[in-house]
Amino acid sequence: MADQNRAFHSKTDFSAEHRLLNDIRQALISGESAFSTTDLDLPFDPAISQIYISLFQRGLKSIRWGARRATIEATLQRIVEKLKTNPALSDFAVQDANQCRILFEMVTEERPCPLKSLTGSTFCDSRFEPGITGIKYEFKGVLRYFMPTDAVVHSIMSVSQLLRFLAKKTGIAKQSNRFSVREKLMRSEPISSSLIKSIAFISYTDREILPLYRGYPISKVRFDKETLLESTLKSIDWLVANMNDDGSFLYFYDAYQDTKVDFDHPKMADPLYNNILRHCGGTISLLRGYELTGRNDYLEAAGHSMQYLFSTLREHEWQGRYACYPFDNKKSKLGGAGVALVALMHYYRHTGDEAYRLTIDGLVRHILSRIADDGEMIGYYIHPLFNQGQPIIDPPDDIKRQLFSFYYPGEALLGLALYYQWIDRIDDDLKKEIAEKSEKALDFLVDIRPVKYKELFLELPADAWLMQATEEWVKVEGFRKNSYIDFVFNDANAMIEHSYTDENSPYLDYAGGFYYYYGDHVYHDGSRCEGLIAAYYLSTYLGEQKRADKIMAAMIASAKGLMYTRHTAESTYAHLYPEKSINSFRFKLTRQWVRVDSVQHTACFYSRLYFVM
Repeated sequence: MADQNRAFHSKTDFSAEHRLLNDIRQALISGESAFSTTDLDLPFDPAISQIYISLFQRGLKSIRWGARRATIEATLQRIVEKLKTNPALSDFAVQDANQCRILFEMVTEERPCPLKSLTGSTFCDSRFEPGITGIKYEFKGVLRYFMPTDAVVHSIMSVSQLLRFLAKKTGIAKQSNRFSVREKLMRSEPISSSLIKSIAFISYTDREILPLYRGYPISKVRFDKETLLESTLKSIDWLVANMNDDGSFLYFYDAYQDTKVDFDHPKMADPLYNNILRHCGGTISLLRGYELTGRNDYLEAAGHSMQYLFSTLREHEWQGRYACYPFDNKKSKLGGAGVALVALMHYYRHTGDEAYRLTIDGLVRHILSRIADDGEMIGYYIHPLFNQGQPIIDPPDDIKRQLFSFYYPGEALLGLALYYQWIDRIDDDLKKEIAEKSEKALDFLVDIRPVKYKELFLELPADAWLMQATEEWVKVEGFRKNSYIDFVFNDANAMIEHSYTDENSPYLDYAGGFYYYYGDHVYHDGSRCEGLIAAYYLSTYLGEQKRADKIMAAMIASAKGLMYTRHTAESTYAHLYPEKSINSFRFKLTRQWVRVDSVQHTACFYSRLYFVM
């Protein structure tokens, strides 16, 4: 099913749509039903054009009604009549367009497609594309619609999530508590179904009508240097506004459910789950904000966030000297020590404050202790499932494999690189050991790891931390090795090759996003973009302007794509409390989940891009 609604979104005059929504609003208030439809350029077809009118208002559950009659006017009259019988309508300030938003959505295309044939992994006639396609289905004589915008309203991204949602709507979900069974039951039931597409637009204040693409007002998505800075700083402000008293950040927020309970860790709701790696990433974002603006409140907030980091630290000795590591969720991860060191080094670079020097040196020694003789970095120091939860020292290869992480070594090596370059008065022996062990580790990661752990590598690289670490180590005398440089540029090329473009995707908001396999739902990923921009900075450092230009073009496309995941006042109509999510970045195009790292990775990428854009 081709994307045929682009012409609607290229319009500049939505005055006819504005008049129509005003007429609907007035009809809901007074009961009069005179609808301005003569100037509407909508492809209404009485055979398929089901229309839904939905009302959204802060703090209220949305209400809607759908109908299909011989004309648009008759359809709207029926919808208004039914909405007025809804007892919840009286809770809505329908007369106030600044409070109550009205969404109009009309089916424009319909094609039979069995539920059992739905896929989300290839561009084909049976593809369910969240926010772009919906489902018309009939079960036990009842005709139902899952409209395209429902993917946004109900935070649905995948076919599995869609089928589980439909299982609840039909009552099939009562047959099993298991998600996988619900999905299987929906695919196996003899349900008549079709894929549908729609045109949708929504009111915004009393002045504007916003056309919706994938349920979002993409006409309001801008990208320029000013917008880049604004969105970066406002997202960092969101992190600051969502800090807890102990210095930790809000780890997760589901704007659809209005809950802070992380979906991956529902049993840890009290206290709420946290993660020291992502916490330290949030701290780095605050320091990027300080780097951009010089605002002391960012620096103060970063200092406050470190108190949470310090609360997780444990001590030990390495070679008779003080060492320390974060211990979080019953684990001590190499990456936790690494990102903690990166955060502290950024703070040190901006302040020169020696107050945390003992901790900084302790983290360095701990990281060095996790580098084996062959250069392999051990992913965990403590893990409850290994060695009875005691420190893991010199584990055999089979345990190393089980403790493998793509991300942790790069995080640790970036911390060591920043320490090596930025810290004052490093002990000569320690400095020598840092260089020797870091070189061994880089050699292992670049030359040996791809062979030893070949089966764990995927076509789309994910090791952006190691790309950043290599960018820094190449600046150090003796580390300008071709193998290191090739690793960064090869991963950057692979990311670019596994990116959607305007030419290879049928969807407007895919360009700049990544895929493992062509046809995947797009990955707009600030973390990988941090790897791309490390490659850009490295190419300019090495004087390779042609390569830098290629990477810059890819980064601009990715930066634009990430803007589609930004929560704005215009786009958060379906959120129960929009103010809680505005200025954050969500996980996916239609998934209404925000996590600290979905915000901080994007903010860090944007901040580095701002300086070179």
